[in-house]
Amino acid sequence: MNMVKISVIVASRDAAGTIKKCLDSLLALDYPDYEVMVVDDGSKDDTPAILKQFADRIILITNSSPLGPSRSRNAAARLALGEYIAFTDADCIVDKFWLKELLTGFSASGVVSSGGSQGIPQDESGFGRRVSKFMRKTGFIVDYMRIDKGRILKVGHNPSCNVMYKKDIFLGEGGFCEGLWPGEDVEIDYRLRKKGHTLVFNPKALVYHYRPDNLKKFSRMMFRYGLVQGFLVRKYGMFRKLHFLPIVSVIFILMFLSLGYLNSFLFFLLLAAVSALAAVYLADYYLLLLAIVTLAFWHAGFVKGFSRHTL
Repeated sequence: MNMVKISVIVASRDAAGTIKKCLDSLLALDYPDYEVMVVDDGSKDDTPAILKQFADRIILITNSSPLGPSRSRNAAARLALGEYIAFTDADCIVDKFWLKELLTGFSASGVVSSGGSQGIPQDESGFGRRVSKFMRKTGFIVDYMRIDKGRILKVGHNPSCNVMYKKDIFLGEGGFCEGLWPGEDVEIDYRLRKKGHTLVFNPKALVYHYRPDNLKKFSRMMFRYGLVQGFLVRKYGMFRKLHFLPIVSVIFILMFLSLGYLNSFLFFLLLAAVSALAAVYLADYYLLLLAIVTLAFWHAGFVKGFSRHTL
């Protein structure tokens, strides 16, 4: 398709460890007509100083105090000159052909959003690599990380770290729900699908995404994921496979308790079998630990989010 102008938007807060790598990759894109817009959302680390090094090559928007990723991205989108707007995160490195591949997704009629796949940066931490492996193997984050099937697919959701929208549609729908994070991408994609719009995924549109580098950060991330999903279920009902997890978990627990009450030997035998299968499937006991942490913190967040009228 024609090489239209594209606005790339990055919301950044306290991202000194990765923002230079992100911008270096964005400024090396193989695409003839694009602008890079960075919103510094009240950073307290060295992010502002690093961004000053790129002042003549990017459009910089500075929030004096944090407003959140959704509001920051929406503000940049309203100022964007591109016909299309692409989003990535400050902890991502984009492939040289990222924009071209995202744009390829719009070849079919009716497409308003095109997303891509996520790889592991070469200098990712050991813990971060395990997190990426866990998310890919379990598929826990439904519609977030996909197996590369080598072709463009129609999907229900694309994550905001690797996505492009038609700007007029994005702004016409009000952009991201301000105050919502993470899950702002899930929410707008749900609204777009309800309007009959089509979203696609192109595995060739690649970003390399850094993950939490310790268990505390991972636990906090999973709690926040659960919090937002609980809030969205309260607001819209169950519209993702992930939303059925609390029900499945309760049924599973009741089944185990019932088996344990009726036959303690059968209960422990079944528990051992499930644990062994999980360990074999994950092929790494450390990943089994991540699974346990995920279930605990995601469910805790879900319950809290479901009880809230606002976040």
